[in-house]
Amino acid sequence: MNFILKGARRGAGLVLTLALLLPGVVFARQTASGTLRGKVSDEFGGVVIGATVTAADASGVEKTATTDEEGNYAIPALAPGRYTVRVAAPGFASYENAEVEIAPGRGEPLNIALGVSLENEELTVASEQPISIDNRGDALVLREKDIEALPDDPDELAAALQALAGPAAGPNGGQITIDGFEGGRIPPRDSIREIRINDNPIAADRDQPGFGGIQIFTKPGTDKWRGSASATFNDESMNARNPFAERRADFQFRRLGGNLSGTIIPKKSSFFFDIDRNITDDNDIVNATVLDPSALAPASFVTTVLTPRRQFSVSPRVDYALGQNHTLVARYNFFSEERENLGVSVFSLPERAFDQSVRSHTLQLTETSILNKSTINETRFQFIRNRREQDAAATGVAVNVLEAFFSGGATVGDSFNEDSRYELTNTTTIARGNHSFKFGGRVRGIRVSDFSENNFNGTFTFGGVGMTRALLFDEAGNPFLGPEGSLPVEQRTSLERFRRFELLRDRGLSADQLTAFGALPTQFFLSGGQPLTEVSQVDFGGFFQDDWKIRPNLTLGAGLRYEAQTNVSNNLNFAPRVFMSWSPDGGGQGPPKTVIRIGYGLFYDRIAENLTLQADRFNGTNQQQFILSANDPDPIEGGLARTLLARFPEVPTIDDLQGFALSQVTRQLAHDIRSPYTHTVGLIVERQLPYKFTVFGFAVTANTRHLLRSRNINAPLAGGERPNPSLGDVYQFESSGTQNMRQVNVGIRNQFSRAFSVFANYTIGKAESDADSPFSFPANSYDTSTEYGRTFWDARHRFTFGGNLAVPYLKLSLSPIVIARTGQPFNITTGFDNNRDGIFNDRPAFADGQTLESELRVTPWGNFDINPKAGQTIIPRNYGEGHNFVSVNLHMSRAFGFGSLPGSGEQRAGAQGGGQGGARGGPQGGRAQQQVGGGGPPGAIRIGPPGGSEQKRYNLIFSLMFSNLLNRTNLATPVGNLTSPNFGESLSTVGGFGGGGNPAAGNRRIQAGVRFTF
Repeated sequence: MNFILKGARRGAGLVLTLALLLPGVVFARQTASGTLRGKVSDEFGGVVIGATVTAADASGVEKTATTDEEGNYAIPALAPGRYTVRVAAPGFASYENAEVEIAPGRGEPLNIALGVSLENEELTVASEQPISIDNRGDALVLREKDIEALPDDPDELAAALQALAGPAAGPNGGQITIDGFEGGRIPPRDSIREIRINDNPIAADRDQPGFGGIQIFTKPGTDKWRGSASATFNDESMNARNPFAERRADFQFRRLGGNLSGTIIPKKSSFFFDIDRNITDDNDIVNATVLDPSALAPASFVTTVLTPRRQFSVSPRVDYALGQNHTLVARYNFFSEERENLGVSVFSLPERAFDQSVRSHTLQLTETSILNKSTINETRFQFIRNRREQDAAATGVAVNVLEAFFSGGATVGDSFNEDSRYELTNTTTIARGNHSFKFGGRVRGIRVSDFSENNFNGTFTFGGVGMTRALLFDEAGNPFLGPEGSLPVEQRTSLERFRRFELLRDRGLSADQLTAFGALPTQFFLSGGQPLTEVSQVDFGGFFQDDWKIRPNLTLGAGLRYEAQTNVSNNLNFAPRVFMSWSPDGGGQGPPKTVIRIGYGLFYDRIAENLTLQADRFNGTNQQQFILSANDPDPIEGGLARTLLARFPEVPTIDDLQGFALSQVTRQLAHDIRSPYTHTVGLIVERQLPYKFTVFGFAVTANTRHLLRSRNINAPLAGGERPNPSLGDVYQFESSGTQNMRQVNVGIRNQFSRAFSVFANYTIGKAESDADSPFSFPANSYDTSTEYGRTFWDARHRFTFGGNLAVPYLKLSLSPIVIARTGQPFNITTGFDNNRDGIFNDRPAFADGQTLESELRVTPWGNFDINPKAGQTIIPRNYGEGHNFVSVNLHMSRAFGFGSLPGSGEQRAGAQGGGQGGARGGPQGGRAQQQVGGGGPPGAIRIGPPGGSEQKRYNLIFSLMFSNLLNRTNLATPVGNLTSPNFGESLSTVGGFGGGGNPAAGNRRIQAGVRFTF
């Protein structure tokens, strides 16, 4: 395996890798059983999605499948003989054929054309969808009308999907894939065909748990010319004022987009082309506390800063039939973005702005082959090239007064990051008797060139005042300290330390005197050296899985996955997966009403290339980092550090610091670092109730071990000395953390009719860990036992509600999405660096009998001692809890249609869809691998009417999108620094979906849109 990885890294092992991934010809034999497969379309050639296909043998035993997003269906493992085939779909006439012969390995597909029902659309009642024991029923599937109800803005779209997905099982959140590929950008909303959330959680072909996962599928080409053009607009006049802004800030969002699809070569090749342009004159709100220049007194500084953003993307896609059994899908995406005045935020003043430009190229190729009557192979290849450039508006020294204000130049400097990524995946699916085998592998590689001048300008940091006496002056203007306890603990802020320095800076005081008066900057941080660093990494994953249908109502599955990567030494990463689907009432002739699924999986996470890049950059040779601390106990280095700090704002150079022989700060990977892994256990119960109600519930536990964190392994000990006196701070990436998550989710859904559908989910969960990310540090680098607490993303209760409602008399379509959750945790810190590890994340202790009145801080979250003493209990990490979140969002649209569809003046369902149907890439479609094993998830939650919503040749749709309809103020996380003048306050809001986008633009936003389709 090491040979394969090294060969792939050099590019010399590509032939060997392909040989490993491509299936052998030993699977080309026909099986004794047969597979019934084909496509369901309407009489005009448009595909029918979600149709129920039933095959009943002579004894009445039935097997069912549901057509996928291409209209394809497959029912494998049928014994040879005569079957009665029935098809049912809402809005279409029923179909029945009692003369279907199944022979071993049945060759020709059974393609079925459904006639259109003449019932009125609003009165057509959707048929009750049967539950399948082989596919998850609690997955959330969003199609045309549901996707229209999501935001246009890509950041807000991602936030909305993550809110619907809920918390993920694993350390890195939910996995997002685009057409089966990772790492790509979310495409424009109008080019998305389908979104699946929480689908396929345990399968061995997944490297991450499906819980919290998001799968996005783009639209294919069509057999007829179809297209659309759309425009979206929003400005401040349509928004409610952000409560933290003095007025409604200037804002404007303009989006122009369109797509076109059609046939290149009839019945052989088709295309889909989309283009998208976003022009946003955005803004950010600064809500800082600064010093009044005249009186040097605390003063509020609130302003809005224009932050323009320009985005452009273009994505052509071609579907091509290479032969009767081979199809190729090729998709290319170009994305560019220009942003100005980034870096301005709540505490960061406008002078810290920088500009950023992004260019991205993505190429995706998918080849699907039907090797024989029961074997399908899919090969996917992706290449991504990204380049990001950043230019700072100012290069002066940065001044960070902790959680009061951040001024000076932007620390990003002038930089660029360029990376090239590739991904090659091959998967084979075989139906043999009662078994469905699936196996394959994936190789991914990345090469990064990163040019960074981060913090080359230097940063002075002011922390809290570590004394209890006020700074006073006599009649001659000489400073002195007031009596013990004269400075209330609420005034021992970072801003007070900065104010003291400003008062005393021109009085000729020494560093020791400034230290005695609590007026010295707490820390100075400077980097320098070689800006360019390069790193490359390759990882491999292979898997095998067998789904064994023991009885019609019982399926067992087992699989094994292997993971390996370069840049780490531990690659014995075997991940077993086992699962079972059972229907207690599924032994009869009818479809089951209850399905129980249970599974276990071990999932490994990758160690990102960025960690290796940081370790290579800050190895003490390529780039140098120095931290000067006023608390350094070393008599030589500490004295020199305080002398240099007293010269603020004068900045020492890297050469000066090297000449003083001061110790550097270095980064390294732990020698025993290993990939984090998660034990995931899931139990899913789904029950179909009368009146087309379906309820489900699932419980999941996810226990992650070897979670990544950072730790200063050479921090000063209690006596002030370092374990290795010849070195400075050594920040080590290590895999020593733990995370545990428990979650129970219950939900209900109902497709009452084509005009009315609803779904609702409620989740109660708990997530705890002792590390938040690879870059998070423990409060005490030598004692991580106090780190275990709630994760920063933990919310005990979550609720989502959505659906679609057609108002027939007004001809309106309403799509609400309601998202609510309880508060998320935040960390409470003292604002001091008393343990001198260079990180300002020390936490207070619970107040007790040892707590002095001058060190007591009374808060809504408890009483704390900001100067912990021996024997006191340090509060847990992320001990505070923020505010609840509730957001009601509504999409409203009204369509005007004109012109009859070809061949009929009647309304029809499923024929339009704006690139959602039609012949593409031959008779099997571009995702033919779904034909083995029953296609997509027939039991999944399907919101909204199947097929297209427009019933005319030409349609003009006007829409309004209300984000945070009720104008509720959803406050962001409170400030957790006890010595910040803003402790406990929320100084900003969060977006309408709990994140993403920019809430500074307006508390409630109304977005208007118009779309023309043909």
